[in-house]
Amino acid sequence: MMKNSSIKKRVTLYYSLVLILITLFVFGVFLFTASRQITVVSQNTVMSAVQDSFEEVDYDNNIIEIDNDFDSYSKGVTLLVYSSSGELIKGSIPRGFPSYMPLTSGSYQEIEGENGTWLYYDLYNTYENGEGLWVRGIYAMDTAAETLRSIMLIIAVSLPALLIFAIIAGRRITKRAFEPVAEITKAANSINSGHDLSRRLPQGENRDELYFLTQTLNQMMERLEDAFKAEKEFSSDVSHELKTPISVILAECEYTLEENRSIEEYKESIENIQKQCMRTMSMIQQLLQVSRTIDKAKALDKEDIDLSMLSESIVSELSLVAKEEGVLLESDIEKHIEICADETLIMRMILNLLTNAIKYSKEVSRPKIKLSVRRDDQVYIVVEDNGIGIKKEDQTNIFNRFYKVDKSRKAEENSFGLGLSMVKWIAEAHDGKVEVESEIGKGSRFTVTLP
Repeated sequence: MMKNSSIKKRVTLYYSLVLILITLFVFGVFLFTASRQITVVSQNTVMSAVQDSFEEVDYDNNIIEIDNDFDSYSKGVTLLVYSSSGELIKGSIPRGFPSYMPLTSGSYQEIEGENGTWLYYDLYNTYENGEGLWVRGIYAMDTAAETLRSIMLIIAVSLPALLIFAIIAGRRITKRAFEPVAEITKAANSINSGHDLSRRLPQGENRDELYFLTQTLNQMMERLEDAFKAEKEFSSDVSHELKTPISVILAECEYTLEENRSIEEYKESIENIQKQCMRTMSMIQQLLQVSRTIDKAKALDKEDIDLSMLSESIVSELSLVAKEEGVLLESDIEKHIEICADETLIMRMILNLLTNAIKYSKEVSRPKIKLSVRRDDQVYIVVEDNGIGIKKEDQTNIFNRFYKVDKSRKAEENSFGLGLSMVKWIAEAHDGKVEVESEIGKGSRFTVTLP
């Protein structure tokens, strides 16, 4: 039942239960303390009355005399005077008090009588002639019990009223406290029903827990909005890129089937179809690689890696490829640079930068590429080439998916504009960035900065 109730109801119930327990505990402690205090006051009253009674006893010429105006009832205490032998001299035993109780000096005693509980105190005083007197003080505890019962009655009457007030106050406080939650819920339902991720939850003015919760939710919604937008753009770009080779294949098929062709014409059409199929397959493979890169970037498998050794191994692997393309690959790698990163993604990032540089450097005479890795306050991975360069207006777009600087360039025949976008994703996934500096006819310089 409690599981299906609202948080507001549960908080109110828990608040009420805690308040009831605290109230009962406080009143219990109060009653215990009051009871103990009443007992202490009663004892002090009896002792004080007994001690004061000796002031009304005279000792003169070795004779003990009790004043005629001796008050046998003082401060609610009945006083009895006994001789040293235990004979009652002054006062009368209260009705209901056991008369057989022996005299014991200096101690408090409680006893149940016919009319309730009695507290008594005995004190013996010795005079110069060796004789002495007993004085017994008797106090009816019914008076104290009555006082305690009055206190309990007041508590019994006031406790329900106090608890009802507390519950009502708790409901009001809880309602007021949960008003921001209700507003957030209303806004969230509105966003959900309208499928509008551009809207944000109200944060309020108070920088409390709800403020930071809504801030986190708004940041999450912003990331979701960006992710959905990116997915939509990605799907649109993929559809656009696939449209061209499929259209070519269909056109070739229709051309071939229109009429009988020569063997050479059939062969040429089939070769065109094969070429477009291979291009499509290449793009699909790159898209799968991009997808895996994105997924991996969302859940990085970070570990301490030696970036220097990793970079040297990549240069070693690509040296043969670069040589076959007529490109000189150089390196300037600082030793013992360690970073906490995903090794697979960092390797993919450097490979993409180098292969991209090789692709566009081989179009110039005496092409040269240089990989530099150094550490200052941050780690810098720099790939420089003396290739054809990138136009100023293209430099802001080259990191976008499917963006190609020059679609007519032969070097990009099987390129789909995905390599540099992967570099950007990987760098940003590691809280880094990538920048480009380029000049037409002089080459390009790509710099990845990592923390």
